[in-house]
Amino acid sequence: MSFLDIDVTDAIEPKAVPADEEYQIRLISLEQSVNKKGNPYLLPRFDIPTVAGSKDFTKYLGLPHSGMTEKELNNCKWALKGFFEAFGIDHTQRIDYDSHIGTTAWAILGASEDEEYGEQNYVKRFVKGK
Repeated sequence: MSFLDIDVTDAIEPKAVPADEEYQIRLISLEQSVNKKGNPYLLPRFDIPTVAGSKDFTKYLGLPHSGMTEKELNNCKWALKGFFEAFGIDHTQRIDYDSHIGTTAWAILGASEDEEYGEQNYVKRFVKGK
């Protein structure tokens, strides 16, 4: 045994899962903040509960703000709609995000290389109605 009587010899390094496949993802946290330009955003963090060695990942969701073009506003709303529908979040009411932590949805994931963190997954598309 090791420190604190915990055997870590079987621990594996978390890795990104293969891209272009559908995975069940779980919402594990949700941050609401403002970016460097002063624009609001949501940053949900997900895990893949069925893949023990998978890395957690996030999806940046910009929130509507003044100064957006009509196209930017539509794209922003479309991304939010996909997130809300996938996780069964009623966006017509005040949202208590904490009550949705732990809920699951399905998504097609992509993968990209990050200079600092290595290969990372990202949501290409939420799968609605699953």
